[in-house]
Amino acid sequence: MVLNQIKIYKILKVYSGLFIGAKVILFVLVLNSCNSNNTITSDLLKGEDFLSEGNIDSAQFYYYKILELDSNNSIAINQLAEIHFRRVEIGKALAFFNKSISIDSTNEEAYFKVAEIKLFLGDYKSVFININKGLRINDRRPEAYFMKGVAYKHVGDTTKSISSFKTAIELKHDFAKVYYELGLLLTLQNDPLAIEYYKRGIEVSPKDAGLKYSLAWSYDQFEKLKEADKMYAIVLKQFPSFIQAKSNYAVFKYKLNQIDTALLLCNEVLKDDSLNYSTLNLKGTILKEKGRLNESQKIKDKLLLIDSALEF
Repeated sequence: MVLNQIKIYKILKVYSGLFIGAKVILFVLVLNSCNSNNTITSDLLKGEDFLSEGNIDSAQFYYYKILELDSNNSIAINQLAEIHFRRVEIGKALAFFNKSISIDSTNEEAYFKVAEIKLFLGDYKSVFININKGLRINDRRPEAYFMKGVAYKHVGDTTKSISSFKTAIELKHDFAKVYYELGLLLTLQNDPLAIEYYKRGIEVSPKDAGLKYSLAWSYDQFEKLKEADKMYAIVLKQFPSFIQAKSNYAVFKYKLNQIDTALLLCNEVLKDDSLNYSTLNLKGTILKEKGRLNESQKIKDKLLLIDSALEF
């Protein structure tokens, strides 16, 4: 008699994640199999071997082969769901995750994966439904609260979005992208606490260019000009090809009336991105202020061409 594969799969997930890597447990299946199930357990081992080697096509072949013998094999279903999910084959992944739930309604991972897919598709009602079902099984999943925060942001409920993000970092203090989301929302709400969240994010992820750039931008929004200037300079020293940061720094320098520096930054941006609209517009304005009217007019003409192209 084959051991209950759903229970075994849960054990596998605890010790080795969704892609199965625990051959010892699979051998328990082999030892407890009757002859009619030997093919299934053998194919499970082959699928696991191919996954560990990175041969996804062969692993997929064996998992589908298993389903021809046992259409409700929970291990094969979950593995195929994950394979299709990683390949961004959304329809197939969703079908397998939903089938997994129909077999085992306590499979929290499947609920969260369905929620992730629904978030990608913009079906926010389904996001909340599936996340809440998963959280009723395990309410200590920070990524679930992160997804709720993103979904609430998209439906315009900033209060619940911020609350969800805060819960996520209570559960996982080094969840860098949550600090980014909190900082952004609080900056847009004109709440200077945003700066503290960006700083905390940088503490847990010191090489994150986006967080450092966002901190510079937030300083700028709250008119902490000295701090903003310093942080923009740090970002561009560490990440010299960060176009958006360089473009915003040009605007920042222009606001400080440091026209020559702003123009230099504009030229650096346009060297790498000649159609950067906001930077072209700023350069045209600076050249006009400097009395370089012919050059300014050429940029204005270029902007008109870009506008015309965008209309089509």
